[in-house]
Amino acid sequence: MTTKSQPDAIPAGFVLSITDGAAQRVARVIAEHDLPNGAGLRAGVTQGGCSGLNYDVRIAEGPDEDDTTYVLNGTNIFVNPFSAQYIGGMTIDWISSMQESRFVFENPNATGRCGCGVSFTVDS
Repeated sequence: MTTKSQPDAIPAGFVLSITDGAAQRVARVIAEHDLPNGAGLRAGVTQGGCSGLNYDVRIAEGPDEDDTTYVLNGTNIFVNPFSAQYIGGMTIDWISSMQESRFVFENPNATGRCGCGVSFTVDS
């Protein structure tokens, strides 16, 4: 797998979505931790994992300097340019069952993924 160089900006036409369940989970965590207005979900990727790229989603108090903020389904989503090239068109969902509770990702850019769904591959 070859990773692309760091772009300067989010690509034109970038789209991302978050389900009601995921938006509710983000809102619940923000409220439980008494985070400031403007807190949201950082949606991104890091290099590594068994398939080449790892999803990196976490609650953040605000955007980083190079992030673009999207308000989707009432939720602030922070995305940096490096991550945008890999997650454009992705849907973020939340599942909760007796066995697990976690964010899941429906990513049209992923050409392969690991069994746990946290690491993925893209064609270059």
